[in-house]
Amino acid sequence: MIRIEGLERQAGTYRLEIERAVISSGLNLIVGANGAGKTTLIELLTTLQTPDAGDILYSGRKAADHLPLIRSQIGYVPADIELYGDMKAGKLLKYMAELKGVYQPEAIDKLIGDFRLEPFRKSKVKHLSQGVQRRIAVVQALLASPSFLFLDEPLNGMDAEERKFLITYLTQYAKGRMVIVAAHELNEWEEATDNVIWIHRGRLRYNGSPQQWKLSVASSVWEGEVDLSDFERIPQERLIHFQMTDERMKVRLMAKKQPGPEFLEKEPTLEDAFFLHMDALARRG
Repeated sequence: MIRIEGLERQAGTYRLEIERAVISSGLNLIVGANGAGKTTLIELLTTLQTPDAGDILYSGRKAADHLPLIRSQIGYVPADIELYGDMKAGKLLKYMAELKGVYQPEAIDKLIGDFRLEPFRKSKVKHLSQGVQRRIAVVQALLASPSFLFLDEPLNGMDAEERKFLITYLTQYAKGRMVIVAAHELNEWEEATDNVIWIHRGRLRYNGSPQQWKLSVASSVWEGEVDLSDFERIPQERLIHFQMTDERMKVRLMAKKQPGPEFLEKEPTLEDAFFLHMDALARRG
């Protein structure tokens, strides 16, 4: 468990403030618009940044008082990680394990096998695809079997198969541990998410179950097919998703009541809920 108390961080004109929050084990999904503070929060939680005020406690221990111990329990995959491109993948993971003081050949071999990296063990990292490099980045974060695993946009550069595998792996890994993921593409995490953390303009707006996140807004989600002329009359701010089908538009939108007889109410997804919450904030001004 991580407990946040009176957290403040100023970076130029941007300010992050979280008065109080508790983050439990399981897979926690941090959501928010660009510039909301997702990466800043992750860097504070991973101890890469130091707060200007407040405390972060890991299983009851303050980071300021137990920094080496807490860092030994943290794994981190930043959004723009730079690996040693001239090193071979296998040697890189051996080197990273030695740096962490957890070098165990059997453990590395297992992770290489789990992440299907064996064919690339003797290849230089710079010659590998972005998706394979991301898998290597995740493995290096897992080398010490961290209790707290943080990943910032971990699916970047991965193909569909790699994305599905990683989400499944993290879902299993999060059982009894804490995994915190910052992501923009929310629907891929629909079945995996145990808790949603919504950051908006440097403030914590929501921290709770995905089910409650979906139900705690007044508007609903509707889906239907309309003619192009009718589609053009739909306010842009109402639209969630649309797709051309023959000469009609399949539309997914948000509204408090049924926008027309061709629309059916749908259960909101995580991404729908994000749009609904953002719309509710905009309406409140």
